[in-house]
Amino acid sequence: MTSIGKEMHKFIEEKNWEGTADALASHAKLWMRIKRIGDPTFVPNERLVRDYVAKGILSKPERKGKEAIFGFEQLVQFLACRAMIEDGWPLSKISEDFQVSSIWEILKLIPGEAAPNDAMTLIENFKSEMVGEDLELNMNEKSSFSANTWPSKDADASDFLKRRRESYETKSDIKDVLYRLGSDFGNVIREDFTAYQLASWLVLLIDRDKARGITRHEAEDIGRGITAALLNRNSLSKADRSSYMKQMKELSLLDDEIRTREYDLKRIHAERDKLNMDIEHSKKTLSELEERLRKAEK
Repeated sequence: MTSIGKEMHKFIEEKNWEGTADALASHAKLWMRIKRIGDPTFVPNERLVRDYVAKGILSKPERKGKEAIFGFEQLVQFLACRAMIEDGWPLSKISEDFQVSSIWEILKLIPGEAAPNDAMTLIENFKSEMVGEDLELNMNEKSSFSANTWPSKDADASDFLKRRRESYETKSDIKDVLYRLGSDFGNVIREDFTAYQLASWLVLLIDRDKARGITRHEAEDIGRGITAALLNRNSLSKADRSSYMKQMKELSLLDDEIRTREYDLKRIHAERDKLNMDIEHSKKTLSELEERLRKAEK
């Protein structure tokens, strides 16, 4: 990857970013692709940004004249929110979590930003760059930018944070554990069965919901199916099943590789779009400078 590509993956470089709600939605879309958060076709918009502010997920933007200006803090909150949504968290719980979380706690929820040293470096850079009494006052007012500040010590909120982290770590581990066990599933499948023990050596398991409403005709078909299975001489052997499962696993890995390459391609396109935006911005700046020079020469 080029040096430009690497720089784009340094989230710390966004610490001075600011823009309108529409600009935040557009910038968040780029970083969602880079960080591989959610469906690449998902397009955030201004309405969603304002909805997140209303729900308390995003902190309120600063007012500059008639404009509401968002910054790095809201960018972090937006990306972390989308990552938590992918993990199955409802917006109400995300809002509750963010109300009692510091900016570095929220930052760690973004894929690739979990290293404590990186988070602390980011916070220290914030502090070192904010000079002057007005900025120091602003820093104190924004408690979310303090790495050690917790706006609330409510026990329930702390318990929720603990459950969130434990759940996040557990979900991350499940796939690796199943892979080591040779499973072809990406997650644990929970099924509820009703067991009919017909003899000490014979147990019939039927889905619980299906067992409740089973008809006489379906029960007879189950009996015929069991008879056919027991007498079937052409049923798959253990070796056949192993071969079949191996093929299924290889296909699954191939699908994963295809999806990864498709995502990488979309990420490259996103990086190209960002680079084009930077080029256009540089052209505009250069044009303005040239115009100033022409006026100065006159």
